[in-house]
Order: sequence, then C-alpha cells, then structure tokens
Amino acid sequence: MSGQINLLDKPHSDHAEVGELEARSQIFETPCGAGSMIWHKWGQGTPLLLLHGGSGSWLHWLRTIPVLEQHHSVWVPDLPGMGDSAMPHEPYEPEPYSDVIRAGFEILVPGAASIDVMGFSFGAGLAARFARLVDGRVRHMVLSGANFYMPKPIGRRLNLQSVKRIEDPAARLQAVRNNLRVMMVHHEKNIDDLALQLYHTDIVRRRLPRVTFSGFATMRGDLERVKLQGRLSAISGADDQIIGHDAEGQAAQLHSLRPDAQYHAIPGAGHWVMYEGAEGYNVALLRALAI
Repeated sequence: MSGQINLLDKPHSDHAEVGELEARSQIFETPCGAGSMIWHKWGQGTPLLLLHGGSGSWLHWLRTIPVLEQHHSVWVPDLPGMGDSAMPHEPYEPEPYSDVIRAGFEILVPGAASIDVMGFSFGAGLAARFARLVDGRVRHMVLSGANFYMPKPIGRRLNLQSVKRIEDPAARLQAVRNNLRVMMVHHEKNIDDLALQLYHTDIVRRRLPRVTFSGFATMRGDLERVKLQGRLSAISGADDQIIGHDAEGQAAQLHSLRPDAQYHAIPGAGHWVMYEGAEGYNVALLRALAI
C-alpha cells in the first residue's frame, strides 16, 4: 500500500505547517452541551473571532492565522459538533447554536471592548448572527464564501460522495479528492496532500447532523440590522463553486443589503479561498481590517 493512500490516516499535526502553528497556540474550553467547546488563541492585540465553515475546524484558517496573529489576539473555536468540540444541546437552530459561541466568547473576552469578526461559509452566517447578539461591539466584519442570494446560490447540484462509508483506502482517497475539487478547491493543481489530509480530518470529525439551517438563510436579515463600528467586507474566490461562480452577482446582492460594504473576488480561487488563494486573500484581508 502506497504512502499516498495512507496519508488520510496520518495525524494532521505531523505536518510542519500545522504542528508549528498549533504548538504556539493557547487552548481554552467553554461550556457546550454536555461537554466543552474548544478554542485556540494566538497573538496579542484587538480581539478577532474566526468562525470556520461547515464540516471544518480551526484548520480552515491554517494559512490566515500566521498573518493575523501579528496584529490581533486571534480566537478560533471548533464550532459545536465539529472538530474537537462537543455537541450542543438541541434544538439545532441558528439562535441557540450561535448563543453557545457568544456565551463562550464573552467568558474568554469579557467586557465591552471592540472586536473584529470573520466567518467562512457556514461560519459567515454565524458571524452575522453573532454580531447582532453582541449588539454594537463589533468593529470590522469580514465574510468569505458567503452566499448573499436567497434562499440558495445559483449553480448545479454538487456531485459529492459519502466518504465515511468507504472502507477501501484508495477509493476513500479518490472520494476525498473528488469532494475537495467539487466543494472547496477550484483548480486540481492546488489539491495537495495537506489539503486532502485537512479536509478528510475535518469531515470525519463532524458529528453535527445536516441541520436545516446553513446560516445563509438568516444572514440577509442579520446584515440589514447589525450595527458595526467599522466596515463590512466580503472576500471570496472568483471561482467559488458554492456561490455559483458569480462574484459580480454576489457583490450586487451584498450592496443591496449594505451599500457601503466592500466585495473582493480573489482570482483563481474557489470556495476555500483562504487556502487556495492565501496570498491574495491575506492582502485583501489586512486592508479590510484596516491594518
């Protein structure tokens, strides 16, 4: 059996890029259901909350955190029912789910000081709801991989394979590669061993059911009402398959909600823009956060 086939079963921390970043983090726990929500923290400065995508973990932000930790105290939870965090209590609905995040964050970062918030995909909708729950405390908000249409993006049905049901290692690797290409990464050449390993690590750790809320359904209403001290920015891949390969249309929809918002499309990147288009994404991100 080849080493390539075995790579999905290797600990993700064995990779230097992951291990070195995780080693310099601090880990915290806050209540979540019958257990704990796990948080990683890097750096010092203005608090910045990062909310990852569905079937993800803090690993979604692997190539973003090293830039941000130079300017912020970066707080990155594994969302309830994903990564290393426990399942939340039912019902699995936007308000109680988001409130677990809010309550945990306010334990770790108490007070009324300004904070910045970022959300990716599923986490983008949660970021908008979180900003409403903390009512005026958020300075800048950055959303990535977000769908501003209602109720769902324009595009074809995604041809995903059920990885958890595949026992043969070679077939499982092929399915992970297919799903990563269909769901997250636009260019085949950008699917490296690390991307395969991180994606597989996260999808097999997800326990949260495929719930009825994606975060997008409530995001439009939240964005129309949320109070920000600073700016709202969206940074997405120009070839984002989840939002219909339609950066221009998404920008128009965002501006209909928040005329002052900024929309940035990163060329050559798909849905997981902060990984596939990390260099361009990080440049746009620092501008969005006024750094």
